[in-house]
Amino acid sequence: MYKNSKQYTADTQPLDERKPDYYELAVYFAASKAQEEEFRWDNFIDNLSFICDKFASHIKSNNISHLGQ
Repeated sequence: MYKNSKQYTADTQPLDERKPDYYELAVYFAASKAQEEEFRWDNFIDNLSFICDKFASHIKSNNISHLGQ
């Protein structure tokens, strides 16, 4: 056996070993929903826009900012 000498940053660390940020979650959710609808880019963009709007309104209504996490 050998030691894995690979150094991960937040951007390159495997997803199952870190907590994704809100934008990543929005992309995953939008892609998943678009896949259910026979993946088309216009569906993906619409889904992503809808999800980001919901995240933004939730953050605004709760007066919470998660920037920098």
